[in-house]
Amino acid sequence: MAAGLCLMATSCSEYTPEGYTEEPSLPVVTSMEYTVGGDANHDINITWTLPADKEVTGCILYRNATEIEAFDLNATRSYSYTVLGTPLGEEVVYTVKVTYENGYISTGKSVIINLPEETFAGVSNLTSEVNGRAVTLSWTLPTQAHRTGVRIVTNGETDKAILLDADATSYVLKAQPMETPLTYSVEAVYDTYYYSPAVSVEKTIPYVEPKMLFLLPSDAATFNDLSDDDELAAAKWFAAQPNAEFLHPADIANYDPAIYSVIWIMVDRIGLQAGWENLPGDLAAPATIDALKAYSADGGSLYLSNMATQLTVPLEIVPSDMGPSIFASGEGGSGDDVWVINPYLGWDFKDGADQGFYDRTEHAIFQGITLEDPNGYGYPNIPLIGPGQREDHNCMWDCNIYGRGSERDVIRNFEVTTNSLVLATWGHVRDHCVAGLVDFYSNPQHGRCVANGFAAYEWNQNSGHNPYQGNVEKLTENILNYLK
Repeated sequence: MAAGLCLMATSCSEYTPEGYTEEPSLPVVTSMEYTVGGDANHDINITWTLPADKEVTGCILYRNATEIEAFDLNATRSYSYTVLGTPLGEEVVYTVKVTYENGYISTGKSVIINLPEETFAGVSNLTSEVNGRAVTLSWTLPTQAHRTGVRIVTNGETDKAILLDADATSYVLKAQPMETPLTYSVEAVYDTYYYSPAVSVEKTIPYVEPKMLFLLPSDAATFNDLSDDDELAAAKWFAAQPNAEFLHPADIANYDPAIYSVIWIMVDRIGLQAGWENLPGDLAAPATIDALKAYSADGGSLYLSNMATQLTVPLEIVPSDMGPSIFASGEGGSGDDVWVINPYLGWDFKDGADQGFYDRTEHAIFQGITLEDPNGYGYPNIPLIGPGQREDHNCMWDCNIYGRGSERDVIRNFEVTTNSLVLATWGHVRDHCVAGLVDFYSNPQHGRCVANGFAAYEWNQNSGHNPYQGNVEKLTENILNYLK
């Protein structure tokens, strides 16, 4: 392969590094040369030797007057540097300067490299198919040798390009922007650093109404087969909502979170043993956990209610030692009071104290719900289930066991540690002891998650009509809409 070569000694004082003084009388590198190699004759190997002067400390390599690497003195004083991806059809200057003791540096010795231009074969027969907010691109590969990949660039943003394997012939782009003109360009990649001319297609994704999912355990073929009365009541309500669908654990990977933006997972069973590993119907299976992690990492939101709050541990939404520590699955009993939840955290500290008072009533999930005080606690609450038979199925966090750390109180410490906002505690609690309803924020590893572990959140009161069933349903509606 032909390549232009020019060796020259240069002053290049305009790129003398800070802290050095260029001294033209100092010896420069010798034996500086390069060879062109690699499978496709694009790799440049530059070699040089430092002078024998005892005050030499090393050298600095530049590309077009920009430092790319500094080298310490080695025993042989001989150096080699391989350059990958040298631009084609343009001159590139590589220069080496010798560094000396006391902050002196020599003038530079340079090579000028000019690899000839090449024409690379691109893909052909590019097609596109829109399904919701997902765009599937398909193409035919060229036969030219030394192809190392395929690159997809959207709207010319090469810094966000998607690099695929060399044999890829299709790709699905998920969660694409809606109602925005998009240009998808597909290029063949050669020898890692060189791109063919792009083949492009234009699309505009229409608005897609977000949908929501209810995860059925594998032991229920349909929601009507759910064995627990509370799970069945919740699923029947969910089925009547717009854009609501059901799925099983094996199906999770088939749902694009850009369209199906939230999954509700509910477990509320008498006699269930504590621990997420004991959740029924493959909800705790490794494949299910992996699929939920992938869904969440791809932007999907999760609503974990009742005993499903324990999934915050394997899904790594909370640290492994911070799973729900309050758990019960008994048959419950009758009572004359109203079970309420309290969005005023630290009521006793609202007039000033060393601990915080947190008013969560303005959070979106409480909108449209009337606060009341049916038990005479002296402050308004949100009633969820009235007198009668209730299942005491709490599955929530005792924040006291984690302490306050360096924060004002245990609630704030829990929030800082888990990247969350605690939204409510037990209705009678005037301090910060428990977190029953938590909004976990998204991060690069997972999407948003709301966890609701209150026993008061019971969907079917066994002793008859629940006068506060409307609050249960409105709270659920708000949570799902919040997570869409």
